[in-house]
Amino acid sequence: MNQGDLAFAISKRFFLTQVESGEIIKFILSRVTEDLKKGERVYLRGFGSFNKEKREPKKVRHPETGKIITIPKRTTVDFNPSESLIQKIS
Repeated sequence: MNQGDLAFAISKRFFLTQVESGEIIKFILSRVTEDLKKGERVYLRGFGSFNKEKREPKKVRHPETGKIITIPKRTTVDFNPSESLIQKIS
């Protein structure tokens, strides 16, 4: 499923246009992004939680050349699914 598929499903379920559904999705994603940027945890009950995570630089071996390279420090997002979600997809 992609964003267009989700907008289509929402539009059919709630009798909205696909444009309106797309705007709702964009708003939700921008709000989640803003909160993560502030360092806040985003928890969606029954789905899971998103956390901003900082990773320190690390040295790894390049698989093709065998040379040691350094992966720079970076910020990433960690997702932890809820028990409810895990049970539903099992």
